Parts: sequence; C-alpha cells; structure tokens
Amino acid sequence: MISNKKAKINIMYKGFKIYEEEDITTGDSIYAVYTKEEWEYGKGFRSSEWDATSLEEAKQFIDCY
Repeated sequence: MISNKKAKINIMYKGFKIYEEEDITTGDSIYAVYTKEEWEYGKGFRSSEWDATSLEEAKQFIDCY
C-alpha cells in the first residue's frame, strides 16, 4: 500500500514519469513508472506500468519497454 505523502523523486526519463512514494507497510521507497498518457489521468485515476524497488530498476524497465 502506498502512502499519500509527497513524493521524493518526480522525474521524466525517456518520456516516462518516475514517481517515488513510500510504502506505508514497510516504509520503503516505491518507484512507480507511468507512461505520459497514464500520468495525465491524475492521482486516483492512473495506474503505474511498473512498481520498482529502486530508481535503477525503474530506469531498466523503461529501457526494456
């Protein structure tokens, strides 16, 4: 489950949005990867393409997309 705290990282990478949030059960960071189109739906209406455990994993997912 993801908390509603403000994101620590909010960057664009190769046209994708990487948004860091905190998992409320573990306290670990989750890096949600969104397409540009999905991101435009807005919070509460969009779903991520991938939830990574590191920024590097998120970038690797995008590189292989």
